Amino acid sequence: MKYRYNYVYGSAAPKLNEQPYQQKRKSTRRKTTPAPKVVIKPEIESFPLTQMIICIIIVFAVFSTIIYRYSTITEMNYALSALNKEYESLKDSNRKLQVSIGSKINQENIRKIAEERLNMKMPDSYQKIPVKVQKVNYSTLNIEAQEAKNSTLKALLLFFGFE
Repeated sequence: MKYRYNYVYGSAAPKLNEQPYQQKRKSTRRKTTPAPKVVIKPEIESFPLTQMIICIIIVFAVFSTIIYRYSTITEMNYALSALNKEYESLKDSNRKLQVSIGSKINQENIRKIAEERLNMKMPDSYQKIPVKVQKVNYSTLNIEAQEAKNSTLKALLLFFGFE
């Protein structure tokens, strides 16, 4: 009921308190005494022994795996280098054999073996058929094909804006 008659007579404005504003401010302001400080002891987090042992085992396993992989790669590289040396020596011996075969081939010896051992005969003049074979230098054809391939590659790069 107190709130019902709390208006100024003849208006819709509520009545203001009779106390001045500054007094009201002073009354709401209080000096608070600080609370006594309690010293908080920091908690020491300790890892359980089992977690530390598991972490050490995992780290050891990872490092041993890495070392095993590197040792395997080293062994493979050693085997690869040995095979490369063997391959190079085989290539050298193959070249030497080709040179020796090329030097021992004699057209007269081939004709003699063909006539004597294989009973082959030279064809008569009417049995000879002339054949035209174009003389083609395959090394120049290979170079021309490579240049054509490079020119198409350059054209594609220029088309897409690369220089």
